[in-house]
Amino acid sequence: MKNELPDFKKHVDQIEVPGKKLDLAVENVIKRGKKKNWSFGKKITFCSSAAAIVFCLLIGSAFISPTMAKVMSNIPYLDQILQSMEQTEDRKDRVENLRIKTYETLTDDNNYEGVKNVIMSWLFSSEPPKFTVTVKDKEYQQEYGHEIKQMIKELAQSYNIDKVKVEVEVQEKGLGNVSKKQMELTNQLFKITEEVLKQEGYNFNIMSINHSKNSIQIEIKATEQQYNKNKGEMEKLVHDTIYAKTQLDLKIEVTRKSESELRDESWQQIFTSVMDESHKEFNEVTGFAYSFHPKPLEIILKTSLSQGKQDQKVAEEIARYAKQIVKVSRNELSIEKIPYKIIIRDKEQENMYEIQVK
Repeated sequence: MKNELPDFKKHVDQIEVPGKKLDLAVENVIKRGKKKNWSFGKKITFCSSAAAIVFCLLIGSAFISPTMAKVMSNIPYLDQILQSMEQTEDRKDRVENLRIKTYETLTDDNNYEGVKNVIMSWLFSSEPPKFTVTVKDKEYQQEYGHEIKQMIKELAQSYNIDKVKVEVEVQEKGLGNVSKKQMELTNQLFKITEEVLKQEGYNFNIMSINHSKNSIQIEIKATEQQYNKNKGEMEKLVHDTIYAKTQLDLKIEVTRKSESELRDESWQQIFTSVMDESHKEFNEVTGFAYSFHPKPLEIILKTSLSQGKQDQKVAEEIARYAKQIVKVSRNELSIEKIPYKIIIRDKEQENMYEIQVK
């Protein structure tokens, strides 16, 4: 009996599973998990089962090799990443609700008439969000600054956000002097444009107004064929409607993103997940960048690591973890597979480690 376990381990260590078969198993596990709206507890159980499923695949494979440990390293983080991503989304929702409530409280309440603007900034979702409140003058800052900070911190607690950073700053001279009349005109033009486009069934992404050039730029959601067919009609429709209601003769420009830009945009949520989840797991991750050009796509994680044997191991762990995040996120979003590199940089911005995925 004493020799049975070592013999079993020796046999298992010789099993090799083709990479495509393993990847397919992992992808199927993720896709099946998406079809059901399970509770968090059930998802944990499901993810644990995923590891067992893959292990069974390993046992059932007929290909013999001493590299099982290396193959298994492709999937060590699956359940952890799925759980962490769900927790991250929950936190983002709570922080966004906090942002909205803070803005409404400070800008709609007559008790805070001296507040000119409220901005929330956030690099990593696992870190405290930062609120910057701009007030009219130094006197107002001194009188209400502490109260504003305390109010935001108490609001944060009500949304189960344990820490926030708050700064109350005095508005710089020369800023905020946009006339009330111009602001009202901007809102009117946005409203007219939005209404006429919706009435005609056109969808748009972004709309911007340039008062100095008397122009409005509208970015629409459309295929190249739809864009070429409707561009002129949309520009005339918006122009004529605005002119009829305001007597303003504005230049209207309708644009769209190219196919390559749309593809690049589809990866933005993956990039956000890589940045958030990598930093949450490794506090050595300090920044993020990416580049689609030249090909292949480069996903770059900046770190506080130094060149050295020990930190090199950490860089490898970060890269493997980031690779699994990409795999999970891409399957969750049903995004086309493309070749990419994951590059880990040290604190001097020198490349430490690189993985290429085809």
